[in-house]
Amino acid sequence: MVDEMRLRRKVCVLGASGVGKTSLVRRFVEKKFDEDHQRTIGVAISKGTLTFDEVSLELMLWDYEGAEPGSQYSRSFISGASGLVFVVDVTRPETLDHLLEAQVRGRGFTGHRPSVLVANKIDMTGDFALTAQQLDEASKQEWFIVHASAKSGDNVDDAFAKLGQMMLDVRKKSA
Repeated sequence: MVDEMRLRRKVCVLGASGVGKTSLVRRFVEKKFDEDHQRTIGVAISKGTLTFDEVSLELMLWDYEGAEPGSQYSRSFISGASGLVFVVDVTRPETLDHLLEAQVRGRGFTGHRPSVLVANKIDMTGDFALTAQQLDEASKQEWFIVHASAKSGDNVDDAFAKLGQMMLDVRKKSA
């Protein structure tokens, strides 16, 4: 029998206020959705675990308070992160525009870490407002794009599993 390897990695969850970062984290970690949760102030840290063959990957999820338009994330917050989850609200196209703008301006310290872009709130299909042009711009980044819903749970686990696999692939390449 092969012993299971245990790894722990920091993952930063980034996006504008109200896009559903905390709801995504809670859905992944606790398998719950709460309509009435408090706005994150500062940073909330949660732990979720993924299992890949003989590897147990513990994600330390740093859920950072929502960024205002035009702001950048601090280097100290992103420092040491092995992966990034960018979250946008599909009903508010400006949340993707602001994220793309921040990514371009802050590329030096978000680096080339494995990254997933979660287009959240797909359960609100009638209100989907992201354009093909915006999604095309996002696809030019080094992000894996997942359409998900924290409310229904659709594709939430897939988003975190994909990020986990990407982080393990980077680890294998550097070994």
